[in-house]
Amino acid sequence: MVMADRRQRLAWAVVLASFVTFVALMVLVPLTANVVLQRAVRPLIVQIQANEGTVGIQQGDNGTSALFAGDIPQELNAGGTILTNATDTALLQVLTPDEMQVVARIQVYGNTNVGLVEGNGPRFGVSSADNRLELDLNGGRLRISVPRWDDPFERPLFLHLTVPQGEIIIREPGQYSVTAVNQETQISVLEGQASVVGNEGSLVLAADERVVMPAEGPLRGPLDTERNLMRNGDFGRDFEEWFLPVGDIEIADQPEVEIRVITQTSETKLKFSRVGRGHVDASVVQYVEQDLQDITDYQSLQLLIWMQVLDQSVPVCGTVGSECPLTIEIEYTDINGNDQIWRQGFYAVGAVGADPAECTTCESPRNNHIRIPFNQPYFYESDNLLEQLGQLNILPRHIKSISIVAAGHTFDVEVLEMALMARE
Repeated sequence: MVMADRRQRLAWAVVLASFVTFVALMVLVPLTANVVLQRAVRPLIVQIQANEGTVGIQQGDNGTSALFAGDIPQELNAGGTILTNATDTALLQVLTPDEMQVVARIQVYGNTNVGLVEGNGPRFGVSSADNRLELDLNGGRLRISVPRWDDPFERPLFLHLTVPQGEIIIREPGQYSVTAVNQETQISVLEGQASVVGNEGSLVLAADERVVMPAEGPLRGPLDTERNLMRNGDFGRDFEEWFLPVGDIEIADQPEVEIRVITQTSETKLKFSRVGRGHVDASVVQYVEQDLQDITDYQSLQLLIWMQVLDQSVPVCGTVGSECPLTIEIEYTDINGNDQIWRQGFYAVGAVGADPAECTTCESPRNNHIRIPFNQPYFYESDNLLEQLGQLNILPRHIKSISIVAAGHTFDVEVLEMALMARE
């Protein structure tokens, strides 16, 4: 009888242990699988291209290599460092591995030392983790653009930037400017939101706010920052705020310019495209004078634009310099009440020589056209236009309009983002 009771208890113990083990496996296996699915990562694609001069790249123990303007972009691995001298600039593009969507675009200015700590995205689509980018800015200047998401459920970017005086966290689409030196770091939020953690305290910055991070002491801010005089400069709301005037076409039976706002790699772009013979031009215009007060006493006015030329048949900008595949025109009234136009042309094919470096039929000022890399994104930031035009005694008082003009015979041009930044 005793042996039977022992066997019965042993049998029940085995049954209960098996049941507990079964329940544990039923719970632990899905939990473990979910942890693996959530935490598994793979590297984001981080591409570096030289826009101006020669950019130094350090990758591990391989020493420093040189990347020249116009070279094919290279991938930057975790632990790599970008080094620029005073006249060098570079462009970092961060893309997802599969979809090749641009999750961040970063302009690297001269005298900058920035390292890639890590850039990872979830390996599995069911993961709820963010794309994560971590950079270490030892000194210099960056301008960061995080494209807005077309799909509100699209995976966001978590950008962690370490600077000598603390750290900056960006999780919102927008535009950000960071300048770091030994004494202090300044961050300006032109659009979006950023969290700043300094040696003494933290602060959340909204659009049009700036903070100073000193080497010692509390954060100073939020302070006023630059103001973007343009609206919908990334064309995220299609052609809202923009007008499309009738263009000019030389040969009547030839095609006109196709102007579209397209979505590619999760971001919107303005696209001018045309295949044909004879001259043609087209433009989009934004009128700003109704929103802008007198800017005579402003400290600075700068044009910023991301662009690329994918096709161009007319070398440079034509025989009289008026057929650039892309030209930006700012129409304004000067302090004497006269109407003026500031122009800047860009091209990617041809060499200055037989074709002029400027528009010979345009009114002054005649800026030299700028050659940009062919079929590569390029960032342009003008000098302070108030200083430049003030020296010519045609200082702006009111900005009237901003135009993006495409001209030539056959061309394909894209504008990714554009801003006109004013500082009071």
